Amino acid sequence: MKPVRFLQSAREDVRREKSYYRRINPELARRFQTVVEIAVKAIASQPLAMQVLEHEVRRWPLETFPHGVLYRNEGEFILILAVFHPNQAPEKWQERART
Repeated sequence: MKPVRFLQSAREDVRREKSYYRRINPELARRFQTVVEIAVKAIASQPLAMQVLEHEVRRWPLETFPHGVLYRNEGEFILILAVFHPNQAPEKWQERART
C-alpha cells in the first residue's frame, strides 16, 4: 500500500462537501467522510485500477455519492488532487494537475 498525500485544496474540497451535506443531514456528512476514507484506502492499495483521464490523473468514484477522488500516482506516493462533483468545472482540477 502506497502512502497518500493530499493537496491542501483537496482537503478543502472534502471539508466543503461535508459542510454541504451536514446542512442537509449530519449523518450524511459522516457517511460522506467514511466513503472518502474508503476510496482513499482503495486508491492506496490499487492506484492503477482506474483509467487515466489526462495529465496522468485518475478518478476513483465514490460509493453512493456522485463525487470522485482525482489522484495521481507519483511513484513513491499517491497525490490526491481533488474531490469533485461531476457538475463542477473540470478546469479546477485540471489546473491542480498541471502543478
